[in-house]
Amino acid sequence: MKLKTILDLPCGMRFIFSEMEFASSFSGQVLLDSVMNTTPAAIEGSYNELREFLSLYQTIGGSATLDKCRAALLDLRDIRNTLTALESGKVPDDVELFEIKNLAFISEKVRGILAPVNLKSVNFPDLADIVSLLDPEGHGIPSFYIYDSFDSKLSELRKKIRNSGDESGAILAECLIIEARVREMLGNRLKGSVFGLREALMSLAKADILISKSILTKKLNLTIPEIATGINKYSSVFNPEISAILSRENKTFQKVNIELDLNKPTILTGANMGGKSVVLKTLALSQFLFQFGFGVPAASAEITPVEEIHYSPGDLQDMTRGLSSFAAEMKMADRLIKNSAHGHKILALLDEPARTTNPQEGTALVTSLLNILNGRPVFVLVATHYNVKAKGCARIRVKGLEEGKMNYELIEAGESAPPREAVNIALSLGIDREWLDEAIRVMDEQNKE
Repeated sequence: MKLKTILDLPCGMRFIFSEMEFASSFSGQVLLDSVMNTTPAAIEGSYNELREFLSLYQTIGGSATLDKCRAALLDLRDIRNTLTALESGKVPDDVELFEIKNLAFISEKVRGILAPVNLKSVNFPDLADIVSLLDPEGHGIPSFYIYDSFDSKLSELRKKIRNSGDESGAILAECLIIEARVREMLGNRLKGSVFGLREALMSLAKADILISKSILTKKLNLTIPEIATGINKYSSVFNPEISAILSRENKTFQKVNIELDLNKPTILTGANMGGKSVVLKTLALSQFLFQFGFGVPAASAEITPVEEIHYSPGDLQDMTRGLSSFAAEMKMADRLIKNSAHGHKILALLDEPARTTNPQEGTALVTSLLNILNGRPVFVLVATHYNVKAKGCARIRVKGLEEGKMNYELIEAGESAPPREAVNIALSLGIDREWLDEAIRVMDEQNKE
């Protein structure tokens, strides 16, 4: 799974990406093409790299060093096609030679800036020979020109053209032939350096990404989590996008604590407007951030790597395949059952599954799904209004209204019917009292039956 495939999932990854401060747009493309890590070793490697850059960024001198790198990276461009053409034997034109020279200049500059801090997470090949080859007169500028020093005849021919003013005759033709020969010579010499040029290009993008992740970690107050086995545990987890929106309104996001166990599904209940969907959205975002090597939005966290993340945000209507919300939910649940049966380690976050069918069938579908998943290598959190009585599940709920104010804290819940929070919320909104009193009377009658 690539990062670009989850960018528009309604969990907030696009917000995270938009908050990243890349020096080069190419680095953003590289990040979007990156593949999700699924093993503890790969994730630990990503975090070791981030820790190294973050540690440097958090010092005054280190921050200044990284600022110099970012300034140099502003001119970084995607020249992968140019390098592929060079590798195939194509004679580079002046634009392509400029691109290669510019890359070599940037790489050498960044390599020099970072040399004193001895970073282990990025390695830059020595491209000094390429700089000398493409800048034989040592002007120190990235623009490319076939200098006179490339061929002893060029200076004389160009002088004759300037003196005669003849820019269309035999002298010019001879000059153009020599320039073509120089380009061919440069292409042949550079062809053997394609590996190093590619390494430099990707190392520069990697450095830009790690600097951007470091800035983001500090800006959004993210934390590097511990890699766990069999548990997902968050202390003071928050949703960065919603938190930013609330901050602009002089409000504060209420952080919550939550713990999920592998092999044991968790049921989350609470009234509408109780924050259940936000919890699922935030956990989906946090798992993605974890497995793509970002900091996560929590004071502390212990997270287990998974192979698959199944996030159902509540309305899975798939217009491209003509599926209704119910059909799309059933297809996702079916994949979840089949893949978990084959031992795939999965995080499943399901928001009001089967909510579009009748309550009796919906309750049966959710209960049976949880019964099947219980004991499998799956983290499951299901937010539901149904009174589900599945076996062996943990149960939590949103604490709810307290003195007219919503408390989003997550607390343990028993198997009894949930409190009448929907009515209480409606009362706080000033909804017609006669209607709500009648609703309370109806519920009391139902409870007597």
